[in-house]
Amino acid sequence: MKRLFLLSIFSFAVLIVLVSCKRYDHKTDFDLMNEIWDEVDTTTEKPIYITSTKPIDSVDIDKLIFDFFRFEIDDYPDTIRAFARVYDSLGHFVTNMADPYTRPPGAKYFHTVDEWLGRHYNIRHAPIPKFTVREYGANDSIPYNIVLSVDYSGSMKPVLNTIFEGTEIFVSLKMPYDNLALTTFNKSLDVKVPMSSDSGRILNIYRANRHRNLGYFSAVNDAVRDGIELFNETPADVPRVMVIFSDGDDNYSKAKLGTLIDSAKKKKIHIFTIAFGYSKDDNLRFLAEYTGGKFYKARSKEELIAIFRDIYMSLRFYYLITYHPPKYWGYHKVLASLHVPGMKDSLYAEGFYDTSDMWRDLGDSFTRPILFDFDSSVVKPESYALIDEIVDQMMSLPRLKLEIQGHTDNIGRVDYNQRLSEDRARAVYDALVSRGVETNRLRFRGFGMSMPVAPNDTDEGRTKNRRTQFVIIAK
Repeated sequence: MKRLFLLSIFSFAVLIVLVSCKRYDHKTDFDLMNEIWDEVDTTTEKPIYITSTKPIDSVDIDKLIFDFFRFEIDDYPDTIRAFARVYDSLGHFVTNMADPYTRPPGAKYFHTVDEWLGRHYNIRHAPIPKFTVREYGANDSIPYNIVLSVDYSGSMKPVLNTIFEGTEIFVSLKMPYDNLALTTFNKSLDVKVPMSSDSGRILNIYRANRHRNLGYFSAVNDAVRDGIELFNETPADVPRVMVIFSDGDDNYSKAKLGTLIDSAKKKKIHIFTIAFGYSKDDNLRFLAEYTGGKFYKARSKEELIAIFRDIYMSLRFYYLITYHPPKYWGYHKVLASLHVPGMKDSLYAEGFYDTSDMWRDLGDSFTRPILFDFDSSVVKPESYALIDEIVDQMMSLPRLKLEIQGHTDNIGRVDYNQRLSEDRARAVYDALVSRGVETNRLRFRGFGMSMPVAPNDTDEGRTKNRRTQFVIIAK
């Protein structure tokens, strides 16, 4: 048995050596990654990027694709804005499928929207009874304020020529009424071109400065933080988009991810991230998902340029599905159906958005209105759904640990309120454990009336102070 095991290990090692030596000695950077990717990953379907448009009456309806590009949750829980696309296998965005451009007039292509709440625990179906669909395209002159920020650290140097070419293509796609800034970063942000609407001026300044400030360190988070500040002088009612191209390797930043997401959400800046090669994707995915942007992965020069084009095309051409969502502070899976007369089967788009607080940093806290009867530490049944939401988040993030804190107002004796707050925190702890959360991921504490968040001289203030608070102690 031991000889068989050693033989298997030796055979596997030989296979790795053969693969790693095969024709790669003359390949570098994007070319090398593209070739390895094509050989190693033969199962993943290659993405299709939007390149142009075609009307619904001139495409093969049996080769259509329906997807969600991104979700904006800026106005949650009142409104969800889902950006959907219909396109064919050649990357043509299909137009004339919703008002005001529907062809033929009166046709109905979008049929249903449904949500499923939760990812792992007590998942429940929530149909959306009413939604609207509006098509946006070339005739909708919506301006954008855009910041493109490119990693100029040492690991990116080998692909600079591709970055140069891709950046110029990105500029060429700009509409006359868009404002665009070009920045790069290593250990600090370098504004190559400030916000401008003049494409010719942008290109001239960029070409003069594009070799400036190449470095060895990479501060992705700090670059996002400083890039957000570039939007301060732009109108709040004009869409704001930041595009980050990096391998995600951050070895210099002081800014925390949760702080960045919070700032971007407050300023309604939607961050699109493009991961390069063998990247560290987690933070780049979080930035995109929690700010209403989109995450991409670029493994070749051609793919990077296609992604730049896809971002711009998808900002211009989309179907905006708007609806009032169910209230659930966590993972929402969205499924929409579309049907074209004559099509064999309906098409379905599936996507998700997350309204939880799990983008926050270590030490940050969030509250939930968990209810108790007067002078009681028994969780009321109407709060069970809130408990379930937290359970689902903890099952989705196995490294997450929380401290449960109980707080009261100033009515009553100090020692009594202290015990009551401890008992209520313990009750929430027990409710989470009974639903499957491991005890070593939770702790509970009571603070009585000692930590008010509002004055106790009004009913409203006392209501705010009677709260259950959750502090992130590990993630």
